[in-house]
Amino acid sequence: MDFLELKEQFENKLKGDFKFELLDLHYSPYAFGSGMTVYRIKGRIIKVMYDGRENEIELITSKPHDKYPNTSWTTIFTGLPSDFIEKGVAKLNNLYGQGS
Repeated sequence: MDFLELKEQFENKLKGDFKFELLDLHYSPYAFGSGMTVYRIKGRIIKVMYDGRENEIELITSKPHDKYPNTSWTTIFTGLPSDFIEKGVAKLNNLYGQGS
């Protein structure tokens, strides 16, 4: 699975639970397909970073109402892309108090 497919699946899963705004997208097809997306969800900045070389994805979040360029980050998921869609959205549900 490449980063753009992963992004689309993640956004489709988010649509069921959250209203979100895409703030930033970087995709490097010649750097092992690595990429990064940044979303605003309920006052928090959520960043998804995919390292294509290591085949690892990381989901990090800001404190509520931080500004994007100056935010401090907290990792809420690190793992394989195959685990990311379900577990990443479940972590967001827990973060926002909606259960898993």
